[in-house]
Amino acid sequence: MFNDKLHHFIQNPPRDNRTRPARAIDFTLSLILVWFVTIFAAGLLPLESAMLNALLIIVLVIETALMIKLKFYRQKMLNLHRDTWFSARKCREKLKSIESRQEFIAIVKDLLESNPAFKDLKILSPCGDSNIDLSGKLHNQKVGVMCVNPTRDDHKVSMEQVRKFWCEIRESGFDRGIILTTGSFSDDARRFARRINGKTGIHLVDGYNVLRMAKRSGHPVFPDEKWREEGGTDISGIGIALSIKENILNSRKKALLFIILGVVFLAISALQAGFVGPIYLISGIINLFTGFSGYILSFLRNKDLLFDLD
Repeated sequence: MFNDKLHHFIQNPPRDNRTRPARAIDFTLSLILVWFVTIFAAGLLPLESAMLNALLIIVLVIETALMIKLKFYRQKMLNLHRDTWFSARKCREKLKSIESRQEFIAIVKDLLESNPAFKDLKILSPCGDSNIDLSGKLHNQKVGVMCVNPTRDDHKVSMEQVRKFWCEIRESGFDRGIILTTGSFSDDARRFARRINGKTGIHLVDGYNVLRMAKRSGHPVFPDEKWREEGGTDISGIGIALSIKENILNSRKKALLFIILGVVFLAISALQAGFVGPIYLISGIINLFTGFSGYILSFLRNKDLLFDLD
């Protein structure tokens, strides 16, 4: 399961930057919603009061245990996402800091050799304008590799570079070509590689896939770093209020949770008599107002993500 998520963890930064009180309130709200739905559904069962109460307690305990287990699993995956993404950033910084082209080619050779499909990889001596840095076999086909380690983060390998490399591997008698870069490829370069994917094809490996290869192979260039989270766990009235705000603004799903909780409270208030009914009614109105406000604000907040470049 980790391998399936590895590319996502490396490419996409973890978005849950809420405080611990915010996450605690999120869990509490979810648990309360499940409890109220269960209690409301139990009231519709044609069972005796004693048997119904005993069954309800068992169901609530099981639901609570499952919710806690789910919470710990999600936190575990979030921590794994954070550590992997943070380590990938450090790995990328290491690769970008390599000034020697031969040193980078040697690292690429190590990464490719970690895949059993590659055999007999050799570093070729620099020769004039040649772009072929490595030669070897991939699934018993002769393959040439071009290594590109630009200093700029926004560098893209162009179509002309891909075309020149393709012509060179054809003239040199290679069956396949691989261009591996710590940057990315232009759209024209990717379209050109797809068009020539025939007898002599080109495989494009961008920076994210290089990081993925480094992680999976356990190469020293990919460090085992831990996410550095800011401290501060004191809870105050203002902190709790801000934590609720964080939950509302975090996503539309959180705002929708308040709306559902408000609807449930209103439904229960309609079935309750005496002093309890108005309490549920007031709680339902507050949750509906909070949820709808957060839902509207979540659309407006989408524009902020355009400036989130970290």
